[in-house]
Amino acid sequence: MTSHAILVPESRLDIRPGAAPMLLLPQMASSATGKALHSHPEGQLYLALQGLIVIEAGAVRSVLPPGRMGWVPPGVVHGASAYVGKAPDGMVGLNLYLKAGLCRQLPAEPVVLHASPLLRAVLARMREWPPGQALDARAARLLGVLIDELGAAVPDPLRLVMPRHPRLARLAAAILADPAEDTSLDEWAGQLAMSRRSITRHFRAETGMSLLEWRQMARLQRGMELLNGGGAVTTVAMTLGYDSVSSFIALFRRMLGTTPAKFAAQ
Repeated sequence: MTSHAILVPESRLDIRPGAAPMLLLPQMASSATGKALHSHPEGQLYLALQGLIVIEAGAVRSVLPPGRMGWVPPGVVHGASAYVGKAPDGMVGLNLYLKAGLCRQLPAEPVVLHASPLLRAVLARMREWPPGQALDARAARLLGVLIDELGAAVPDPLRLVMPRHPRLARLAAAILADPAEDTSLDEWAGQLAMSRRSITRHFRAETGMSLLEWRQMARLQRGMELLNGGGAVTTVAMTLGYDSVSSFIALFRRMLGTTPAKFAAQ
């Protein structure tokens, strides 16, 4: 998948005195396969409501199913695509831009977060506000509640951090290209001219996951994309390299709290 490196440093918000420090916009689905990389001085929050939102921000790749949020801090180069099953059009979620001054208590790196019922209710109320309108005292208090809820939101493991080491990055890229590949650690050690111990130690240090955990998350991310595109559960499990459908279902249930069939039915 090819991305176009388009940096957009200008502000997405009205920077005039008295203008609103946030902007809430719909996230529309797209049939495009590329992600235009860009950056801006505001923080950005993606909230998935249906379908999937796929974000690449810095060294982090996140796939957001409904109810998850993807946070991108100010200035981080990122790109995103959103999909609603087989239908290329429609609103998938919400995009919230926050001025940098509001982002100080929020995560300093891209993360996936759970959207609490209160946070979703606040965003629903904010959708009623005219875009760019200055905030009165009541609206400012509601914005404060939103910032507090974001700061307290529970991080979610639905992200992959790419390793920085060139040889480990080659390994990770191979798994992303084909999550079904099952090259053993010994085989990778030979191909990368690294010891098993070095691969294991450095991979966890740079990604926060073991190689096995990273591969499982890569398979889960691809599985969500394939199911969202209409793939049958059995076909998706076999495509991802699982020996049995039950193993795929078990991972899916453990990580997402639902079965692949129920996820696809959404």
